[in-house]
Amino acid sequence: MSRPRSLADDLRRRDDAELTTLLTGRPDLVHPAPSDITALATRATTGPSVVRCLDNVDGLLLFVLSCAASTLDSLDAADIVSRATEVLGAEAKDACQRALDDLIGLGLIWGDGDALNVVTPARELVVRSEPPAWPLPTAIGAPVGTVDDIDDRAAGHARASVDQVRDLLDMWSMTPPSVLRTGGLPLREFGITCRDLGLDIPATAMAIEVAHAARLLADDREESPSWVPTDRYDLWLTASPARQWADLAMAWLGLQRLPSTATERTQLLNDDGDRRAIPVLREQVLSLLAELPHGHGLNVEGIRDILAFRHPRRAGDLMTRVIDATLFESEMLGVTSAGALCTAGRALVTTRDTAASAAAIEKSLVPDIDHIIIQADLTIVAPGPLPAAAWRELRLVADVESRGHATVFRISEKSVRRALDAGRDAATIHALLTRLSRTPVPQPLTYLVDDVARKHGSVRVGRALGYVRCDNPETVAAILADRRLRDLGLSRLADTVLVSQADVPELIADLRSAGYAPAVESADGVVVVRRPEDRRTPAERTRPVTVSRRSEGSLIDAVVRGLRAGERAATAVGPMPDMTSQSPSAVVAVLRAAMEESRPVWLGYADTNGTITTQVVDPVRLGGGVLVAYDHATETVRTFSVSRVTGITDLDAVDA
Repeated sequence: MSRPRSLADDLRRRDDAELTTLLTGRPDLVHPAPSDITALATRATTGPSVVRCLDNVDGLLLFVLSCAASTLDSLDAADIVSRATEVLGAEAKDACQRALDDLIGLGLIWGDGDALNVVTPARELVVRSEPPAWPLPTAIGAPVGTVDDIDDRAAGHARASVDQVRDLLDMWSMTPPSVLRTGGLPLREFGITCRDLGLDIPATAMAIEVAHAARLLADDREESPSWVPTDRYDLWLTASPARQWADLAMAWLGLQRLPSTATERTQLLNDDGDRRAIPVLREQVLSLLAELPHGHGLNVEGIRDILAFRHPRRAGDLMTRVIDATLFESEMLGVTSAGALCTAGRALVTTRDTAASAAAIEKSLVPDIDHIIIQADLTIVAPGPLPAAAWRELRLVADVESRGHATVFRISEKSVRRALDAGRDAATIHALLTRLSRTPVPQPLTYLVDDVARKHGSVRVGRALGYVRCDNPETVAAILADRRLRDLGLSRLADTVLVSQADVPELIADLRSAGYAPAVESADGVVVVRRPEDRRTPAERTRPVTVSRRSEGSLIDAVVRGLRAGERAATAVGPMPDMTSQSPSAVVAVLRAAMEESRPVWLGYADTNGTITTQVVDPVRLGGGVLVAYDHATETVRTFSVSRVTGITDLDAVDA
């Protein structure tokens, strides 16, 4: 047999298993499916396809490829291995030989064993590849704790992350931040959110970005746009804490930015910081941890060394930052603990199944408690996780002061006023505290709630730009004379009405800072109630995913069969046997058998002029007297009327 003159000749000599290896290692060659070997070889030697392939080969393959590309002449396989082992050492010979075989399997090197050639784009890209360290780095982790301990610690972080997202979105339901003209969250609003949530910058940024990625938060696209929860958020609230966490974790896996690296000057919710490489690198870090036994972790240096070897063309500053951020964020989110994947995190990384992940984390989550302890200093201690409904109501009445296994809340005039603004009254607040508390409600707390509720709404604010109305003229006079409010530009219209040059939000904030208790009223004089669930915007719709798509293995098998059929169709000559005197029932029977076995057939077909043509087709669907099939001659999907089919036979019958 003569030597192959090109990659196409080389591929024609390969069997189905070798073609499957090529398509598996280079999935970009599968979509769309090439019509024949020539088309496959042409696509495999294009620059973009070679770049994608090189981005996924390890340092040893890259170095062996550079040894083969060091000269324009063809090289013997033994010469290539010898050049590599001269640098790495004799003990690397077997590994270098396997690397050379892999390069041939990937179509980056082609030819006979004594005359191997490198495809041109690869030759130009790997000239200066550095040799990898020998021995090659391996994923050998160290135990960091028992599986149960890791799962328990991760579950604690998972529950905290769910609570933080819920607190964020409930807060933004009441006071949504504005959207910049260029998109994104204003820096001032980011700082206010950090303060009100009681979280540091990375944790706040994590909650904001993950909520947005999970489609729980969006721009409402109104005339004065704001960042508000979506209608999907209300559905998310009805799910169990485990399922809520699984949705957040899945959204984080696909996040194209690193929220934990945020600073007070970072622009959040802005697409300018998106990097498509980040989810790929994040998955590589987590997949590496998934290779370790349960309960084992790997230090940062080990992860960097292994990933730099496995993907040397992706090594650099971005990979370093993604590794550090992934380890930090996964710990914060509860995917890992102490550097090891928890059971739920492992299920998420290996299967991408949110149901399985939720079931795994559910086993380690601490059960909800139904009570709190109210102390005399107006603090409330929740000794464990509260049910979502109770948490949201309590979070409305009190501010979180500290988090952990026990959460400490503090009730203040500000927090009670927030609940009143949301439509709660003094009786509702008293009933909530009495129902949840295991201890009697302290008398000072009762007085505080009643006092704030009595004053709430006695002063009304509306739009002029803004106006202030109060039934008590003495209060109006006091507000007008208060030197702390002179920047508001107040002037009296009547004994009970003031007009301001400031807008309503500024009026509300300054009056409350001065010790008054204003409430917003509508144009008809009714107090405006801002319920958290009232402010929603439609969630962005995702592209539907078909669940009936064939697995990648089945798809590659079909592509290989199509390649063989395309080659046979390109070389078939002469008349087709047994293409006449076939009844419609016989035609339908052959077509159905071909569809079940996913094999091509020769088809004789009469056009509208009565001219009979022949073509090789892959039957796809048959029904209503119409055949839908892939035509190898035109490389398109066509429809054929079964009544016009003059004959049909298996492609293999022609070759035989």
